[in-house]
Amino acid sequence: MYVDNQITSRQLMLLVVLFTIGSSVLFVPAGAAAAAKQDAWISILAGIGLSLLLVVLYNAVAGLYPGLTLVEISEKLLGKWLGAIVSLFLIVNTFAVGGVSLIDFAGTFVTRQIMPATPVIAANILFGVVAVWGQYLGLGTVARAAEVLFPVVTALFIVMILAVSPNMKLEHLQPAFTAGVKPLIKSCISYLSYSTFPVVFFLMINPTSVKETRQASKAMLAGTLVGGLFLLAITTACVAVLGAEGTFRQAYPSYTLAKKINIANFITRIEVLMATLWFLSLYFKLMIYFFAGMKGMTQLLKLRDNRALVLPLGLLSIVFSRIFYPSAAYRQLWDEKIWPLYVGTSGLIIPLLLLAIGIIRKKGTMHRKNNS
Repeated sequence: MYVDNQITSRQLMLLVVLFTIGSSVLFVPAGAAAAAKQDAWISILAGIGLSLLLVVLYNAVAGLYPGLTLVEISEKLLGKWLGAIVSLFLIVNTFAVGGVSLIDFAGTFVTRQIMPATPVIAANILFGVVAVWGQYLGLGTVARAAEVLFPVVTALFIVMILAVSPNMKLEHLQPAFTAGVKPLIKSCISYLSYSTFPVVFFLMINPTSVKETRQASKAMLAGTLVGGLFLLAITTACVAVLGAEGTFRQAYPSYTLAKKINIANFITRIEVLMATLWFLSLYFKLMIYFFAGMKGMTQLLKLRDNRALVLPLGLLSIVFSRIFYPSAAYRQLWDEKIWPLYVGTSGLIIPLLLLAIGIIRKKGTMHRKNNS
């Protein structure tokens, strides 16, 4: 089977947008409102600015050794054994913390909100099988699907925002700038943990997959910005319609927002728009996690082809989705307390460490050349 793993910079940008939206479209409004209350939109704006700085950091790390993935850069800078440990940590993050979490979250959402009589494992299997099939088809095929479906996601999003706009109340956003610094920082961290820290995993695929290598850094910046604007719009809409308290008390505030749509008492309860938008963006986020994990595993184990890993890792992900997240209460604890630490280590600490070591080594090399 021929597998197309080459993508364009435009496709990379769209994948970053969909990856940024992903599960964030359901989680970010609640997290922002819980900490910053009616100033949630301000924290998202600040989060977008910090996100762009993070992507600049990721591009700088990639620029240390152009053409090498994050796994290869880690081994080159940290040595064989320490580099392998860091690489393994990143790979575990993509599968156990990323992919498995999203499979279980998809199943949990379906069984709690749409089909309550369906077992969670059945929904997990369905979502996992589609993800495995996407892995077999290759990154290029998935990226072309993103090109086709992104206009659908955008159209659904715009329709939903316009449909709920009559229910928006300006007083829900007032008074502004009263949350304080600490709540805004906490809200920003919540935003970054869902939407931006995981973008670092693109460095495990795009150095070898993007045709226009020079445009990749701009594509990641543009994708992060556009995805952030989507989340800014949905967060502002949630707070304006539901109020700050109503937003953070809901498990899925953006889905609840869609339930508020009522046009002339004729078009109502069309929350399927939100569900469709979310499933599409979540699927692409899951695919990026899996592609990054398999690419990293292939390089760590020095394999020639990663297709042999697709089926076993896909099946393990479905099984682990029920083992790692046995209950809704455990998942909530994980998302609030553990997830930010895991993904913050991958998305901030490790890139900063690699960049610092890379700069020191390059300065040392230049110093030796000047003295010789």
